[in-house]
Amino acid sequence: MKAKLFTILAVIVLLGAANVQAIPSWDIYSDTDIYSGFYDFINIYDTPPDHTTVNMYGGSSDYITTYDESTLNFYGGNADVQAFESSNINIVGGSIGIVRSSNNSVISFSGEADSESIRLQHVGICSITGGTTENIITTDSSIIDWKGGNITSYISAYDSSTVNIYGHDLFKSPSGGSYGYGYVSGFLTYGGDFFVDLYNIDAYSHINLIPEPATILLFGLSGFLLART
Repeated sequence: MKAKLFTILAVIVLLGAANVQAIPSWDIYSDTDIYSGFYDFINIYDTPPDHTTVNMYGGSSDYITTYDESTLNFYGGNADVQAFESSNINIVGGSIGIVRSSNNSVISFSGEADSESIRLQHVGICSITGGTTENIITTDSSIIDWKGGNITSYISAYDSSTVNIYGHDLFKSPSGGSYGYGYVSGFLTYGGDFFVDLYNIDAYSHINLIPEPATILLFGLSGFLLART
């Protein structure tokens, strides 16, 4: 009798474990909120003429991909994400492995978001105003606008890509740093001071330093006062 009881309990435990296994794939075509669950792949599409918006507050996925002109608002959870075509991913919180953007898709990285890497290719676009990522890698004609947040390791830029850095007291060097290819430093528009290594020899030529508006106005006022003296 005891043996049968143990067998029944074992079956119940195994069935319970099976119920929490990852769902292989989830294709989403309409507005959806995700609060929990474990998913191998999540694909987000529009249903023309309507555009799909997915809000993720929790749960995890090996990979989330957005297509068409859909939008993913990532507030919490764990996943790798990639935006294709003209879709948008707004990352405000949670833990991201790798963030990818390509084909004119747009990534917004802000708030308390945390990422291993932000990687752009084929005209990917990314705006960074907060959060933390270890590195950024840009190729092709991709564009990154960095105004706030933290890049803790390095910037790597290739081909015709551009990294725009906004702030004040900005400086870039073609040599030095941890890898010998230079570094950038200064104060960001939305944040404190920074010092980030350049990872490849061409990265220096892809960096644009853009003074914040307050600095430009200060320079303009100084010039005006000098002209009056």
